[in-house]
Amino acid sequence: MDAMLEAVKRFHEQPTEEKMPWYSSDVGKQVKLSSVLPSRENDSASWRDILSCVFNDDQLHPKIYLQPAEALGLRSDYLSSIECMKSESVACLYYPKCPEPEKTLGTPKHSDTTFLTLLMQDSTGGLQILHDDHWVDVPPVRGALIANIGDLMQIISNDKFISVEHRVLAQPVGPRISVACFFTPSLRAGAKPFAPIKELLSDENPAVYREFMFREYYQHYKTRIQGVESALLHFKIR
Repeated sequence: MDAMLEAVKRFHEQPTEEKMPWYSSDVGKQVKLSSVLPSRENDSASWRDILSCVFNDDQLHPKIYLQPAEALGLRSDYLSSIECMKSESVACLYYPKCPEPEKTLGTPKHSDTTFLTLLMQDSTGGLQILHDDHWVDVPPVRGALIANIGDLMQIISNDKFISVEHRVLAQPVGPRISVACFFTPSLRAGAKPFAPIKELLSDENPAVYREFMFREYYQHYKTRIQGVESALLHFKIR
């Protein structure tokens, strides 16, 4: 894990001309380097660069599927059977030190579009989660991975799992290095329907969310106002 973090640091600290072939704004490109700037007037900029790679992975470690399913009281292969984590996106993030950290954020408040996110971070710190309307620090622990529940897992679990709103503070020291793995359905399966799992529903616990296609969720997430409205609200049964 230390070697991976060091490799990400080395890549990002190459001269700009060495990294130029990797820069792209093409959302469909499998491997690309980008600096995060707001795409709309109401969005916030982020103090970071990202090297990202998207691929389909049929060889995920079974525990990634088994433990969430068993925690929900489902058969161990249930999440695997609905193919909810067939695509993995890896983001290698580089947050340079910020001379005026009080004026920006490393990453603004958000929840993930995923079923599950696994995060590795270096010792710099700055990650916070929102708990009971208060921001709580998530101190780095060497050799540990952080597991974040994403919006899609909250929906299919019918709120038994709760998506984690989080942010990264800009730091006067650094750089901060992290690697995040985002597990989602394959974008090629955009027409695949998802809804609260029937085995988790009853008269006392009716569905909180309607059925939707993954493509619809993804498009709505991209067009909502960042950091203001949750993508989950659009899919709630009113």
